[in-house]
Amino acid sequence: MSEKQRVLVYGMSDNPGGIETYLRNLAKELAPEIILDFVTDFPGVAYEEELRGYGSRIYYIGAKSQGLLKQWKQFRKLLREHPEYQTVYGNILNAGAVFTLIIPWIYRRKIVVHSHNGAADNERLHKICRPFLNGIAKQFVACSKLAGSFMFGQRVMEHKDVLIMPNAIEAETYAYDPMVREEVRQELGIQENFVICHVGRIAHQKNPKGVIDIFSSCLEEEKDCVLLYVGTGELEQEIKNYAAQKRVADKVKFLGVRKDVERLMQAADCFLLPSFYEGLPIVAVEAQAAGLPCFLSDQISEETKLSDLVEFLKLGDTRLWRNVILENRGKERKSRLQEIIGAGYDLNHQEKKIEQLKKKF
Repeated sequence: MSEKQRVLVYGMSDNPGGIETYLRNLAKELAPEIILDFVTDFPGVAYEEELRGYGSRIYYIGAKSQGLLKQWKQFRKLLREHPEYQTVYGNILNAGAVFTLIIPWIYRRKIVVHSHNGAADNERLHKICRPFLNGIAKQFVACSKLAGSFMFGQRVMEHKDVLIMPNAIEAETYAYDPMVREEVRQELGIQENFVICHVGRIAHQKNPKGVIDIFSSCLEEEKDCVLLYVGTGELEQEIKNYAAQKRVADKVKFLGVRKDVERLMQAADCFLLPSFYEGLPIVAVEAQAAGLPCFLSDQISEETKLSDLVEFLKLGDTRLWRNVILENRGKERKSRLQEIIGAGYDLNHQEKKIEQLKKKF
């Protein structure tokens, strides 16, 4: 390995979600020995200023709406002009990403594929593309066993060296602090409320209508309920309209994209994630680190359960969700830092996994 290796990363968007947070954390850990540079179809990327501080470069190859052919040409041009990129690290949600990653493969780059999801909206397309993705991938990484099996199939999981790379966080940043809790609750005017928190892109995968339905049901029993809805996305206006239709809009605080999620979690009383599917959601790791009771859909990998704070509930039964959530009112908050560290999800205790990943580059 050269003194300063540069790895070209695909999969970064402008939304500071799970993949973006993982890559931001990884860039910080690897620099300056290995610099992560980013190729993207978004005009800007999440955490861009911070990433540039670690020495990262950002390359824009055009929006998907312009068509694959234009993206291919831009990607090809980038690879020709930058022969230093011998490894391309694809952080992807489904095997359809092969349509982009095939370009560096054609130009004889080493393809490292990292799965961040446990299902797809278009399962048929994913299954068609999977053998082609497996064919171009030189190395395989996944955020969980479920995400690995979904992306690569069981044969690859059994016969290839698939690295399970936990979506680690700076756990101490999220550790419960009662002073911060009171401060944020006062800022938001929710000092006396029972506060439910949801963090996620407002998109189908995250089941945003389910979030509103569950909250609405809780509000029937607990009139002082408030929902902190953190995130943005393509369904944002539709979900705001849906909240108004359910007559709960005045109790929902749509906070958009925030850079202080760790503070908002201090203010909450529980965390809600009724997703249709996930890989291993980093936001659920953060919520456990904050000491929040976490209510997750049973479609999410059980690998997410790092503590006794997590309960998995069946989708569709909003009364069940309401009853379980409200039963946890007044639950004592305490630091779960040691549990997160012990489970291998703290960045400051992940040296072995980082070294294993570096070898794949």
